[in-house]
This record gives sequence, structure tokens and C-alpha cells, in this order.
Amino acid sequence: MKFIASLDSIAAYTPGTPIEEVLERYGLDQAVKLASNESPLPPFPEVLSVIEERFGDLNRYPDAACRRLRQALAQRYGVSPEMVAVGNGSCELLFWLSMVLLEPGTEAVISDPTFLIYEMVTAGRRATPVKVPLKGFANDLPALAEAVGERTRIVFLTNPHNPTGAYLPAADIREFAAGLPEDCLLVLDEAYNEYVDEEDSQAGMELAAAGGNVFVTRTFSKIYGLCGLRVGYGVGAPEVREAIDKVRQPFNVNTLAQAAALEALGLEQRLLERRRQNLEGRRQLYEGLGSLGISYIETQSNFMLVDVEGLAVPADEVPEALMRQGVIVRPGRPLSCPGYIRVSVGTEDENRMFLEKLSELKG
Repeated sequence: MKFIASLDSIAAYTPGTPIEEVLERYGLDQAVKLASNESPLPPFPEVLSVIEERFGDLNRYPDAACRRLRQALAQRYGVSPEMVAVGNGSCELLFWLSMVLLEPGTEAVISDPTFLIYEMVTAGRRATPVKVPLKGFANDLPALAEAVGERTRIVFLTNPHNPTGAYLPAADIREFAAGLPEDCLLVLDEAYNEYVDEEDSQAGMELAAAGGNVFVTRTFSKIYGLCGLRVGYGVGAPEVREAIDKVRQPFNVNTLAQAAALEALGLEQRLLERRRQNLEGRRQLYEGLGSLGISYIETQSNFMLVDVEGLAVPADEVPEALMRQGVIVRPGRPLSCPGYIRVSVGTEDENRMFLEKLSELKG
């Protein structure tokens, strides 16, 4: 079989290890997964009820245009439905954007390290990813701006940043976007936006609503707890959504996902409680790690980097050592963060279990 040449430069995405596999592999009765930036809480009961109600409709195709969900999102953000695209997770939107903007000879500017999908979709289009090192643990906007050239078609920018959790102020992003060429799209990936407790957290969406060269992506996978249904969305200029419609798969968002997202969107006030719980979980981890003398990177998301150098086992072996004890975390080296692990914020009990098992590796 002769595959396309660009496959040689693409590494397959490696997901976190499932709980079931860990239980079976190590003969455990209990394990907690803190590796994939998932919500530790299930969907809201109202959402589960709506999903159950729609089971009888599964013999029919879903609404291909996601009309009701797009209208609700448009109303939420004060834009027209023509500015809203809905995808099978926000990752699908990233693939579409690469399809309509990138081709051989063009470039996409990305931070290094960053979400692995950005480089994947760029290489898949035989375009060139231009990597810009982080400044500390945050996106370096001046360096990113300097890397933009006449061949740049996309700048992928995640805020809060994945995998570090660092947050960029809205004023800095606004200034950065204003300096981009007209034919360069700023894709502002805000998958973790609802966890941010800064006052300017909605300014990115305001930029997208203005209809310029900013396209914001968000998802129902994280704080809403709908990872398993895969539904995300993007807001930007109508011409971007029109271009996406030409390449997206028909009926790309399934019936249950559309119904669940629509119901969840109407429960905005309930998100405040989840944001508070996540903030308390972050503080629990900060305090616990501090008491162990283990360094960490403060975050504005539902995950954080933890420095595991100097423990009783080498840093690269810490994820396996924790997994043997029933705690699944993300290794830092594949994320270009050697010496660290990435840990999702769990429930109070899950966080406590992580801290207890990590303390056993102190030596």
C-alpha cells in the first residue's frame, strides 16, 4: 500500500490509558483517571433525561445543519447563526480549518509545546508548522507575531494553554490579532474557557463576534462533561463557516450530541458551581503539593503540570509508578514537557488519592 508522503511526518495521537485497562493490567479494584483533562463529574441530570428521550429517533439522520444548537449558540454570544459552526468535538473544526486554509507552500504558526493536533492537521495538509518556543510556560505573543510571514495562513493559539494551563490576558490577544495580516486567521482554541476565573475570559469571543480574522473554538467536552458525545463549536466570520460547510462530513454531529449540548447550554448558571468545584480542586492540589515540597505550574484550567524531578524514581517512570497504584496521569515527555506530569483536577477524593500515591514516591 502506498500512502501519501505527508504521513511520514505525522505522529498518531496517543490518548490517555482507559481505567478498565489499568484495572485489568495491574489487578486493581480501583483506579482514578487524571490524564485526559476530562470533567470528573457526569452530565447534568437534565441532560441525561434529554438523551434518553431521543433514543427513539436514532433511526433518522440528525439535523445536518445543527439549526437549533447553532441558533442557541448565536443567541448566547450575540452573533448570527451564519457565524456559528458545530463539529464532532472542537478538534473536527481544527481539521476543517486546515482543509480550507492550508496547502503545500503555506504555513501555520504554533507554540512549542502545544496541543498536538495543531501540528498534525498542518502536516496532513503538507503545509509547514512554524514552532515558536514558549516563554516560560506561556505563549510568547511577540515571538509568535515575528514568526508570521507572507505564507502564514493560520496561527493556532490555545488559551488557557495546553499543556501548561497558562492564561493570556485579553488585551494582549486583542493587540496580537490586530497585527496579523488580513489573510491570516487566528484560531483561538478556548476548550477550557469555562474554567477560567479571570474577568476578561469572554473577550476572545467578542473578537470573533466582530467578524474579522479571529475564529474561536470551544467544546461541550470539558466542563459540561460530554466528552463521550463529541460536540464542539466555533464562532467567526460567515465566510469561514461557509468554507467549512464545503468540506465537513454530512450529519457530522449525531442526534444525541445535539440534544445534549442544547440542553446543557441552557444550564449556564449550573456551570458556576462546577467552576467553583474545579477552583477548589486546584487549591487542594496546590496545598497538597506544597506540603510535599513538589513544584507545580499554576493553572487557569482543569489540569496542571507537576514537577516530578528528584523523586525516588526517575521522572519518566513516575506515570507508570502511579498507574501501578491506580492513578492515571499524563506523561510530560510526549507533551514536550520532560520532568513533568500533567494532572487533571479530579474530585476531592481523586485528588487526595493522587497526592497520597505521589507522596509514596518521595522516597
